[in-house]
Amino acid sequence: MGNTKISGAVLVFAAAVLLAIWPLPNTMGLRHLMLLIGSVASLFILGKHFQQLKTLQAWPVYLLFSFFLWLTFHMLFLAGNYEEQWRELTGDWLRNSLAACMGLALGVLVRNPTQHLSLRLQRIHQSVLIWGLAGTTLIFCVRYAYEIAQTGQWVHTNFYMAPYLGKTPLVIFGSLLLPVMFIKALSALQRAERPIWYLYSFAGLIATVLMYYFANTKNGFAMFTLLSSGFLISVLRRRTHVKMHRIGLGISIMIGFLIFGYAANKHIETNPAWSNLVADYKISTQIDQHNNWKDNTSPFPHNENGTTVDISTYQRVSWARAGLELLKDHPLGYGLINHSFGALAIQKWSDFHKPDGNNRGATHSGWLDFALGFGVPGLLLVWVPLIASYLRAQKHTDFWSTYTVWTIPLIVISYLTTEVCTGHFIELLFFLTALFSGLTLPSDRETNDAGAD
Repeated sequence: MGNTKISGAVLVFAAAVLLAIWPLPNTMGLRHLMLLIGSVASLFILGKHFQQLKTLQAWPVYLLFSFFLWLTFHMLFLAGNYEEQWRELTGDWLRNSLAACMGLALGVLVRNPTQHLSLRLQRIHQSVLIWGLAGTTLIFCVRYAYEIAQTGQWVHTNFYMAPYLGKTPLVIFGSLLLPVMFIKALSALQRAERPIWYLYSFAGLIATVLMYYFANTKNGFAMFTLLSSGFLISVLRRRTHVKMHRIGLGISIMIGFLIFGYAANKHIETNPAWSNLVADYKISTQIDQHNNWKDNTSPFPHNENGTTVDISTYQRVSWARAGLELLKDHPLGYGLINHSFGALAIQKWSDFHKPDGNNRGATHSGWLDFALGFGVPGLLLVWVPLIASYLRAQKHTDFWSTYTVWTIPLIVISYLTTEVCTGHFIELLFFLTALFSGLTLPSDRETNDAGAD
């Protein structure tokens, strides 16, 4: 029992640290250490639930981990580049498997913390993990505050290179934090959480919106708008509880939407791509008539309004269209994370720009790149466990089940529209998919009841 409690504590803190620093540059050593420590601790947790994991009710777990069998089979019999696949298997995929073990064990743990944590840690483990989920936003805000102190200027647009070297970490990890804030605010409305969560949620939401604004990320604003709509619908459905806090809630919502509206308006003003989105999309799908997407030298086309197409929209849509064509030709995939699209594209289009080292080109749609790498079978081995977890979580009302319901759609959307087919984001994907699979495993009692039926 003592070993289980220690393992549970180690796993919770290792997962929190990992979530906080996963996308942060120059933390490879710490990330690997947390993966190693967390995966060792997870063995004790999973060992205690071995009988439960042996049941047919655990089929989403089997399906997810069978991906690694498919990966090995692909390398042995379908490899597009055996040497590169072997390198990824012994590097990236080893870390991905450790992340999956950690995620599964953490899901099992938070589903029933009394079995794995001391009384003190049972009370604070949720807060510890939430701080981990908030890590990226907090680090960004601290770095932005440092920039203000250094320059004396309050507004810095397109501020995303420091410290994360790109927008993707802000979109993905912001999407993991936002559901926490909205869920906690709803719980406070239902008096299931202390009123202080109004303040915490408000602060977290505003920090995330400002992060998206200063980083100038369209995907981030789209995620926030989607969640805000879901939140308002949930509030209206729970309107009987709003009366208890109508003044504070009304003020918070009004201030929040004023800030969001201001940031969104400024974001749209500085991004003409929004107003030409449909026209740019139409012209960008015509990959046979325009060549810049593949040769990187031809002029960019003009849309039906006579203006030059937005470069980001053009490249993403054209690459996605080309990627879908390649997927039709190669439904079993090429076999690489980094990046199968370019390796296949250069075979189909002789004028496709030459790959640059290990960067073989990407569609900038994470799911499409994943499918081009590991085929439709590989994609389904991840999607089906996510769908099963989503459906199972809807049967429960605890915090983590609700978080699962809110977060899985965001993962699906954000991985569709964002370039995430790189090491730590694939680690995160397998961690989260395993986490949700473990969270939604039927309890021993439910398993026994199902067997009795």
